[in-house]
Amino acid sequence: MSMDQIMNYALIVLIIVVAISQGVSTALDFYIKKMAASGKKVPEQVVTVKEASDALYSQANKLLDLTGAEKKSWATDQLLKQKPQLTKEVAAGMIQKSYDDAQKEKVTPEKEDETAQPIGFVQPEDEKND
Repeated sequence: MSMDQIMNYALIVLIIVVAISQGVSTALDFYIKKMAASGKKVPEQVVTVKEASDALYSQANKLLDLTGAEKKSWATDQLLKQKPQLTKEVAAGMIQKSYDDAQKEKVTPEKEDETAQPIGFVQPEDEKND
């Protein structure tokens, strides 16, 4: 197979993937409009409290230039907005758990027992000994 044939096959596969994706997108858009027109509730993704708290804590760490307490407070408020059935204490506990889990995942480098030896250079005297 020549490189041109491989590139042509790759292009055809890419076009097929894009066409299928566009078809699925159009079908879902039609389905959602039909459900909304008939007054039925459109199914949505269910996000658990744990997933939401992990995502909010991660987002707070990446986007906000605040202290740790302020980040936790912001994430708690956002979690309460997303899940209004939670109490403030439960939301704060979930954010704290996400913080603790994130701290556990950070890998601490292990110290090696070996001490570093300086690299020596060959001296003219060393060559005479061989």
